[in-house]
Amino acid sequence: MKKIVTFVFVSCIAWMGFSQEAADKKFLAGITIGGAVDFNIPQTTTIKAKPGGDFIAGMALDWSFSKNVGLAGGIEFDFNSFKTTYNDSVYFSYNDKNILRYKDMDGKDYASFLLEERKAKSIYLSIPVMLKFQTNFMGYMRYYGKFGIRNSLLLSTRMDNQGIGYDKDGAVDNKNELKAMSSKGVMNFYKGSVGLAGGVEYNVSGTTTIVGEIGYYYGFTEIFQQKGAVFGDEEKAMSLYNYNKKGEREYYAPSLKQGQLIFKIAVLF
Repeated sequence: MKKIVTFVFVSCIAWMGFSQEAADKKFLAGITIGGAVDFNIPQTTTIKAKPGGDFIAGMALDWSFSKNVGLAGGIEFDFNSFKTTYNDSVYFSYNDKNILRYKDMDGKDYASFLLEERKAKSIYLSIPVMLKFQTNFMGYMRYYGKFGIRNSLLLSTRMDNQGIGYDKDGAVDNKNELKAMSSKGVMNFYKGSVGLAGGVEYNVSGTTTIVGEIGYYYGFTEIFQQKGAVFGDEEKAMSLYNYNKKGEREYYAPSLKQGQLIFKIAVLF
């Protein structure tokens, strides 16, 4: 019995020592992976949007000012995809694998596509900056909450399109699907959101901790690039258009914002 008590006592001291090491270290860094459910909220009646999903992978960073307050950040690659459907007659012109913008039109005739459904597949470089509040270690665990801004910069995007294809003479062709199309100017370069998250840290040994987290981030920027968004370029960067009563093209961009419920795990050292 005495040996058991001694073992338990020594184990508790070791756990407290490990937790103290993690608590005393000002900087922690490591790897993180996670996923997200995207809540896509149209700001117009011209489109409908389905929930999307993300896969997230990158590096997490923690910097503690004191035992209970610090900054949490990192650098993450965010693989995002979601679908939109179009209620109006919306077209785009294309050449091979490239969706053409207004400023790409050079007077030549190009094939066009009546868009019914589109799946956007984008890669972002995300840089979260969060103010973090954490408890003291209770044994080998502590809890935290944080809030701040998630900044995402667009690296690349591809579009899968479904609808009706027309050749350059305006006749219906046999193309009802255009996959992995390059689409410069469709997506906004910057995606910003403000969020609130909470989680738990489990001290494995020394300064090594395993972290589990859940948070919601409300998007305050447009997902699609809007008219005049690039140095006052009105329609120049736009690719979607419809026809007015005079048969003239009118370029436009759908309006949509995105909220994210994000789940992440990380290993910090």
